[in-house]
Amino acid sequence: MTVSLLQAIALAICAAPVFASLPVVPAKDQSALLKSSDPKLAANKKLCYDFYRIVLRGRRLDQAENYMREDYMQHNPNADTGIKGFKEYFSKLGGQLPIPETLADLVSIQAEGDMVTLSFVREYDDPGNPGHKYTSTWFDMFRIQNGKIAEHWDNATKPVPAPAAKQ
Repeated sequence: MTVSLLQAIALAICAAPVFASLPVVPAKDQSALLKSSDPKLAANKKLCYDFYRIVLRGRRLDQAENYMREDYMQHNPNADTGIKGFKEYFSKLGGQLPIPETLADLVSIQAEGDMVTLSFVREYDDPGNPGHKYTSTWFDMFRIQNGKIAEHWDNATKPVPAPAAKQ
């Protein structure tokens, strides 16, 4: 090999991008995330933020109608559509919890038109490094209609069934 070829290889190795994920971190000022110069977008953000705090995290399912339309459409494959399906799914997770003042894992809130997306830190066990964790991003997206949540999307998948017990 010539010196210039070796130099080119060395330069390519040094210039190659280093792939390492950065941890996902929550926003420092959640009140700033709720602001918008458009009053409708600010109201939609606040609706979804309060719904998440009160109904989802505080499990105040009796207050769901304050935030959700009766004909609410669900796109999470684990819960049935409609407010009834929503309540059935979340009632399986247990009773009421304290309502948090803020969402400690909230990364961002985006609002455009009638859509609002909340992004969260999600921590998982690292399958390639047992005993270690990594962070990723979870999102919940909502469509607002007449001041209530009409539709929901997230990145949930169906759980993998446990392997059958050997006999």
